[in-house]
Amino acid sequence: MKNEKGITLVELIAVLAIAGIIVALVASVLSSGTNASQRTSMNQQLQQEGNLIVEKIRALYLLNQKDDAVPDTFEIIVENDKLIFKDETGASSVISEGFKYDLDPALADSSSPTKKTVMLDRTQKSVFNLLISGKTNSNSPGQEYKINTSFSKLN
Repeated sequence: MKNEKGITLVELIAVLAIAGIIVALVASVLSSGTNASQRTSMNQQLQQEGNLIVEKIRALYLLNQKDDAVPDTFEIIVENDKLIFKDETGASSVISEGFKYDLDPALADSSSPTKKTVMLDRTQKSVFNLLISGKTNSNSPGQEYKINTSFSKLN
């Protein structure tokens, strides 16, 4: 008489192998979804930071130059992962920090160092180019956001 009430070792190994394959597939899908979410989040942070930088510079640019206390030119400086505003009077303030900034990236090539300052003139149209890079990690390498704009106002 044969006893067929239990399962064999072969059946148990087959079930474990199938379950392992399913778990590996689910983990792979969840991992790639998390990585995509982190990349998208970093991209959105860079875009928001870019919009904030442009709005702050625009507000500084549009100050009324008819007032003698407002100088016609000011500088945007990159220093130690900070983007700094500095005018002719020596007044300065931090516009943005926490990212890597490169002014006029289109003008830079492999032989020249990255530009650390750009002068903006309130009396004429001023071109402004900036490359913002996020902190890189294994899930989001090389996230960048480019700003190519110009500032001008009607007199």
